[in-house]
Amino acid sequence: MANIRKSFNFRTGLQVDNDNFVVNANGLVGIGTSIPQNYLLNVHGDSRITGLVTTSELYAETANALILGATNANVSGILTATQLQIGASPAVNNLIGYAYTAWITLDAGVGLHTLSRIGIGTDSTPSEQLRVIGDVAITDDVSIETGNLTLSSGDINAPSGIITAVSFDGNLNASDLTVGTVDNARLPVAISVTSITASTVGTTTVTATTVNATDVNATTVTGDLIGNADTASNLVGDPSITVTSVGTTNLNASGIVTALIELNVGTDGTALTLLNSGRLGIGTALPTSEIQVRKSSGSLAEVVSDSGEARISIGNSVGAGNSSALLRFGNSDGVLDIVNNDVGDVNTILHGGTGTGSTGNFKWIYGQTNAEMMTLTYDGNLGIANTIPSQKLSVGGGVTVTGNVHVDSDLIVDGNITGTITYPSVISGTNLNNTSGITTLDQLTVTTNVDFGDTTLVALGNTVAIGTASGFADHGLTVQNGLRANSITVVDGIDVNAGYVTSFSTRSNGGFSSGVGTEFVRITYASSPHRVIFDVVGIGSTSLLLL
Repeated sequence: MANIRKSFNFRTGLQVDNDNFVVNANGLVGIGTSIPQNYLLNVHGDSRITGLVTTSELYAETANALILGATNANVSGILTATQLQIGASPAVNNLIGYAYTAWITLDAGVGLHTLSRIGIGTDSTPSEQLRVIGDVAITDDVSIETGNLTLSSGDINAPSGIITAVSFDGNLNASDLTVGTVDNARLPVAISVTSITASTVGTTTVTATTVNATDVNATTVTGDLIGNADTASNLVGDPSITVTSVGTTNLNASGIVTALIELNVGTDGTALTLLNSGRLGIGTALPTSEIQVRKSSGSLAEVVSDSGEARISIGNSVGAGNSSALLRFGNSDGVLDIVNNDVGDVNTILHGGTGTGSTGNFKWIYGQTNAEMMTLTYDGNLGIANTIPSQKLSVGGGVTVTGNVHVDSDLIVDGNITGTITYPSVISGTNLNNTSGITTLDQLTVTTNVDFGDTTLVALGNTVAIGTASGFADHGLTVQNGLRANSITVVDGIDVNAGYVTSFSTRSNGGFSSGVGTEFVRITYASSPHRVIFDVVGIGSTSLLLL
């Protein structure tokens, strides 16, 4: 085919067959696809390039390469390789373990070392440099330069060979020697071990933390003596032990241990001292009472019963008898009792010594909130829900009294009195002084003067009787001995049985009537026309004539 040097310009694209080669209007090239998208070159199918491919970034879901050379490789997924070779090291396969701090090899690959902690048989980082969970088989020597070989459990089994150590720390019992015998020829004159358990121990000096034997024949025993004790300088028990002196950490005897002078625990008895005078000191070598517990801070004495009652008895009779008192806990579930078995009082004394300073109070406190529920001051003021009572009884809340209440002095009520108060039929010697409100009475009898203030408004009922116990239902005011006032306004009239009605201004819409018995003289007022009508008028004469 002839070479043609020609430029072609296809503005709307170029297509060879359906999808063999396509260039769309946007300049995207598609091979194997008629719809190239997103990239300048879209190839659907295998591609082969025999030359050098240079790119700033390469992305492939799956890449197969005979030789892959790269300055750096960043793999976010899984890197799969048949063999792995790093640097000039030999290629390795079947690699199943690795660490963030890798193993390091020197001397042409001979030997490994690492600064990381190693755990075998565990999925967590050990606290030690090496932890193996499971059995370990070592066919050669194990060398420990410094430190200890510690077994939390299990045995050291050596079918043959020698176990060599500078010292032995632990209990060695004769019953544990299943093969062989330790005879007297193998025992030195002085034996210094942690623990000895045997039927008979015979030597000049026995030094051990624990000596457990039926028979001990020694001049000096230093250690824990466990067994039946006998005559020694400070030891009394079963005649199986003959020693001159006993210096032990612990003394455990099935018989009786007798100390003629005193028994000491701790340096010079500072932990516990029991004197032949019958005094017991805990924390002191010189107890000044029969039982004394003394510490520099934080002393605690406990009387504990795992079930039933825990009791402390004091008094003049043994066995918590009638002449004694009890402090007990557990007689009822969760209840503390203070019991006086005798007939005397139970006194609670405050400031009974000679100490100086402000005297405190008796307090009852709820432990869950530390709230002070009741307070009794030293001078006798009792406060309920009131921590600073100023009266002999101060209650910070309501009071319910089902019986009588006797008040010998004043009763002061700052608030209201509600409910019904039943008074006696006659209240004598009491003045009522109310500055506000309304006082309602069914009947009021006044035997002496009634004084109303100048500006006091007096509102009386429909029928009022003054000077007599009987009023008239058809009269608003009944006065027995006369009435005098500057101004009186009465709606239903004024009835005066005797005396005079004197007033600077008297007004009655219904008129006036005066008389004795059935004889009345009436003065009436007619509003239309305005006039006054008299029944009889006497002017200058006592003879009344009808005009």
